[in-house]
Amino acid sequence: MRKLFIFLGVIMSGSVSAEFYKVEVTRIDNNLYRTSDKVYIETKFCYEYANREDAVLSYEQYSYDNKLIFDNGNVCEVTKVFK
Repeated sequence: MRKLFIFLGVIMSGSVSAEFYKVEVTRIDNNLYRTSDKVYIETKFCYEYANREDAVLSYEQYSYDNKLIFDNGNVCEVTKVFK
């Protein structure tokens, strides 16, 4: 039993967390946003109309849990970030 707890502790301590970025985004097309730094954020099923709106980008490369979180609380799934 003790070995199981040690094993779980090692696994949980090795978890990777996403990076958070404060961004100002503008919607330029369906599921496509551009930041003030000219970085593009592609989303999936995102219907948030933004024009220079503050948001937080939760992003980790190769993750399936990337999100764009708007100030009003709406959250959109992020599929790609590129320049």
